[in-house]
Amino acid sequence: MFKFLSKLFKPKPQQPRLVLPSHTQPQPPAPGVAAPAPMKPPATPPQGGRPGAGASLKAKEEWAKQAAQKLSPDATPEQLCGITAGMTKEEISAQLALLYRRHNRAASSLEANLREEAEIMLDVVAAMRQKHLS
Repeated sequence: MFKFLSKLFKPKPQQPRLVLPSHTQPQPPAPGVAAPAPMKPPATPPQGGRPGAGASLKAKEEWAKQAAQKLSPDATPEQLCGITAGMTKEEISAQLALLYRRHNRAASSLEANLREEAEIMLDVVAAMRQKHLS
């Protein structure tokens, strides 16, 4: 038993790292061997200060626009979930899964109004899942 545990928790051997002195210049490639591509300088990060912040900014704006929409009291459950008559069961399932993920996260929010809206939407999503997918 001890041998098994020692093999299980034994540290993995690490590969030695190749360290070139800073004064060493790379050797020219051998004849018939393609030269490696020159390294590009690192891209300057977008305005957010970190890589990918520009792309996520657009996603954040879209999320804020969707999150700003309040629940309409006269909307049907299908309208609240974005389900149309021409959708297949797979499309309905994907839409309900997306809404469930979104509102399940919001259900644990510290903001009371967001939490209440999420609980309402989770009930609507559950009802639509039962109606359309059962």
